[in-house]
Amino acid sequence: MEVDRPKALLRGIGRSSRLLELGASISPMAPRSAGWNVTIVDHASQEELIEKYRNDPNANVANIEKVDFVWSGGPLHGAIPQELHGTYDVLIASHVIEHIPDLIAFFESARKLLHPEHGVLALAVPDKRWCFDALRPVSTTGQMLEAHLLRRQRHSAATHFDSSAYIVFDGNRPGWGREPLPNLYFPDTLEDALAKFRHWSPDPNAPYVDCHAWYFTPASFRLNVLELGVIGNCDWHIDWLEPRPATEFLTHLRPGAQRFASPQEREQQRMALLKQIFAELREQINWLVEPDLAVAERELRQIRTMLQSSPMLQPQAFQELHQVAETAAMVRTALRPPRAVWHSALPLRRLIARLRGRAA
Repeated sequence: MEVDRPKALLRGIGRSSRLLELGASISPMAPRSAGWNVTIVDHASQEELIEKYRNDPNANVANIEKVDFVWSGGPLHGAIPQELHGTYDVLIASHVIEHIPDLIAFFESARKLLHPEHGVLALAVPDKRWCFDALRPVSTTGQMLEAHLLRRQRHSAATHFDSSAYIVFDGNRPGWGREPLPNLYFPDTLEDALAKFRHWSPDPNAPYVDCHAWYFTPASFRLNVLELGVIGNCDWHIDWLEPRPATEFLTHLRPGAQRFASPQEREQQRMALLKQIFAELREQINWLVEPDLAVAERELRQIRTMLQSSPMLQPQAFQELHQVAETAAMVRTALRPPRAVWHSALPLRRLIARLRGRAA
């Protein structure tokens, strides 16, 4: 799976394209050693990154390539010489945007750095459902607007507290796929989170402390980009977005905000995306709370897909599939807590009450 990530993210992009990779560090998506025409921007030099990861058993420091520009503060485009602005074909950021305090400023910088017509913003983004952000709510457009209004250069005290208080691992894994999570636990205590909150300083000269600031599902990211585009804070639209089997989703953004035929069409799409967010979260909740039923539902979807590809089997098979789905729904209700069963039986209880009233 890991080998396919760069290929999937960079599909349609040639090695001769002018690439700018942000935060390549120990896992470059487009390494020079593989023939990519890439400029690398990171928070530290190659030597500093090697020293940082030298004692990390999970890091291969041999992958760290020469850093062309160090971004240590201010807008991203400020770290790149102005004569290079607008000359890059692709900006790559793999597991980076969730760390950036002011995401709108990042979108603005990307617009300045990339070719104004055919530039591509290629992102690999953690899907919060399948990683250590699993218990966090998705980020809202309003939160992004506030961060931009404050020109935030570092994370807030609340962000540091929440990122520590609600981080979860499954055993020693920080990420996973659609599967039961029998060993979910908090690697940090509530006291750890409180200490990070108290140690936070508003002093712009205080040491920068990194954490995740933004949390996405595929639909919530689509909604953020749509809404920021409509209100003039993100001159990008999503070209394609691909959920991965585990941990992340991949996406390409292209210049120009999404356009709509009417305000009504826009609001309908917003509503559809909000509903899709809840459908995505329901899938996550099923794996967290009712993993056996989640497995059954996954197998049912696989059967449905198989039957849809076999037209000759459809009439009888879909009838049988419907019966299976009804049975699964009944079993699911029966396995829920008694309160849920009690509420699900409300129509039956009302009918019994009416019959008793008539008999009296």
